[in-house]
Amino acid sequence: MANAKELILPLRGALVPVPAQPQDGVCSTCHSSAKPGYARCLPCAGAAADPPEILPITLSVHGELVHSHLRNYKDSPATGVRSRMSLRLAALLATFMANHAGCVGDWDYATCIPSATRVALQPVVSRIALFAGRCRQVLDATPDAEERVIDPDRFAVPVDVRGHRILLLDDTFVSGASMFSAAAALRGHGATIVGPVVIGRHIQPGWPPSAELLSWIAKRPWDAARCARCAGERLRASLF
Repeated sequence: MANAKELILPLRGALVPVPAQPQDGVCSTCHSSAKPGYARCLPCAGAAADPPEILPITLSVHGELVHSHLRNYKDSPATGVRSRMSLRLAALLATFMANHAGCVGDWDYATCIPSATRVALQPVVSRIALFAGRCRQVLDATPDAEERVIDPDRFAVPVDVRGHRILLLDDTFVSGASMFSAAAALRGHGATIVGPVVIGRHIQPGWPPSAELLSWIAKRPWDAARCARCAGERLRASLF
């Protein structure tokens, strides 16, 4: 891969730092916006017991550049666009993993969450040297599974994962249904979930709690050396 810093540059101005927990207005599970006085956002509050804490690399604001990359790296009709966007996202993920290994946790191998038709993130992960020989597809999406429903049966686990520490990877966290279903399926087969790491936590700027969060956090520059677990953003500078 070419110089990661240079590859990220076209995205640099659109990357939004992820807020830390605990603080009012921030979901304790996905680090997105929550209604004041609530510990979790609505999708995470509807998750099964003990959902894993998600580790987003950036907030992905609907309609903006990161959101566009997370859609078009897999769905653009232009091969060149898919390739360029995949390379930029790979550089972003590689940079994050290099800077935050301790925040992510120790893992035996990584797996990408599949849909019923593809493993969309695989072209991104395959560009990253860290994952060479350490990325295994241990989840199969169940055909005709209902999307946006949290259900471990949405995924089959065709290999023995007992006792393994599995780093879960996904491109976008929206409702959490895929992530929470995949985590529950793997836990049910004896695996320990690490991360999980998502490139972008999707956020709708028109929703008042999200608009309030973005009003202070979007003014702060994204820093590759900081993440939601080690040095996440806080509303009051005195709490850094």
